[in-house]
Amino acid sequence: MSNSYWQPLNMANGGLGIEITRGEQAHLYDSNGKKYVDGYSGLWNVTLGYNDEDIIEAIVRQVKQLPYVNPITLKTPIVSEVSDILCKITHDNISKIVYTCSGSEAIEAAIKISRKYSAMKGKNRKKIAVMENSYHGSYYGSMSASNYEEAEKEGYGPMLEGFISLPLPFSRKKKGNVLDDKEKQYLLQQLEEILETNKDTLCSIIIEPVLASGGVIPLFPEYIYKISEFCKTNDILFVCDEVATGFWRTGSIFCFKKYNIKPDIITISKGINNGYLPLGAVCICQKIEKLFEQNGKILFHLSTQNANPICIASALATLKKMNSGDIQAKAENLIKEFQDVISENLVNLNFVSEVRQVGLMIAIDLVQSLEGNVPIEEKNLYGIVRKCFDKGCIVGMAYSTNISSAILIFPSYIMSNNDVKEVIKIVKESIMEELHKED
Repeated sequence: MSNSYWQPLNMANGGLGIEITRGEQAHLYDSNGKKYVDGYSGLWNVTLGYNDEDIIEAIVRQVKQLPYVNPITLKTPIVSEVSDILCKITHDNISKIVYTCSGSEAIEAAIKISRKYSAMKGKNRKKIAVMENSYHGSYYGSMSASNYEEAEKEGYGPMLEGFISLPLPFSRKKKGNVLDDKEKQYLLQQLEEILETNKDTLCSIIIEPVLASGGVIPLFPEYIYKISEFCKTNDILFVCDEVATGFWRTGSIFCFKKYNIKPDIITISKGINNGYLPLGAVCICQKIEKLFEQNGKILFHLSTQNANPICIASALATLKKMNSGDIQAKAENLIKEFQDVISENLVNLNFVSEVRQVGLMIAIDLVQSLEGNVPIEEKNLYGIVRKCFDKGCIVGMAYSTNISSAILIFPSYIMSNNDVKEVIKIVKESIMEELHKED
């Protein structure tokens, strides 16, 4: 087996050493013919499975017809069609779509737009507020905006300056980690103080409505409302990072729609084209578009493959399926099935502090002991993940000191009920074996 490939976020000789050769629906097969049920849907992006014929046919057709055009001077009919769809399914103030090759790049563009908007307004606002323990990508800007795995930034500096952190609405005091009303009020007061202190220097606030890599930690509604209203009142751009939460992942087409708010910028990727090709996008509201036009300014952002016709064709085929009632019904059924199977098998285990499920984002938070609610160590968490792989189930993990030590499940929407049972069965067995505890 070749050892020349350096896998992302791994040591030079790291990784599990598993070579995957084919995929079918919610399953993967390695070079030895071993079958895995994929409880992670790729990297949360293969929401419609590995061999969706409609998307594959759209890609092949576009490759034969027109594989590339210069995005600066030319465009294709399908890019206009996909842009119109994205404007329609986000909200009525979104008027422009900028394409990227990833979620990380979408955040890069959002950072640029935020600062340029403020500059064109004649304001000396350059700071951007982000959530504690959030993850927005691994490019220099998006890495600077991220607080998750902060220690890993060491040695890569200087980072992009001008980011401030907002308090994480999460409690680790007891089983369940649930915030009571008093804790929520304290957090809202903290949030307000930080925002008021920095309001004359902030150009935007970027949030994940549910912190994904950080351990499936949802922001409670009042927290989101306060940020939204603050931005509106002070002409600060509200950026919603829906890279992980978009396209029915949380049970809604976009998570922000649950709160009846209208972000100024929405970053998307992952589920936009079933993960088959590199693609992301930035959805931009009318007031930003108009300000650029009034000032006669271009948006200085480009990657050669932005709006690549093949990638856009895969998105068009995916979005048509996403907007069908069939996919929504499947996702709703799967949400309920996971809730039921988790409730039956995991919730009452004495080392499960909490199962956080937001739609089809699931974190199984594990503790050494319920007394003190102390998270298990990272090495044990990795051990559980490795056992899951050995048993034929792909899952992920989220580890943040004193915050979360969790197994992550982000299933595809086409997973069968039997697959759900298999995933939870293997996760339960792996937890029990690694932690050497009796149920």
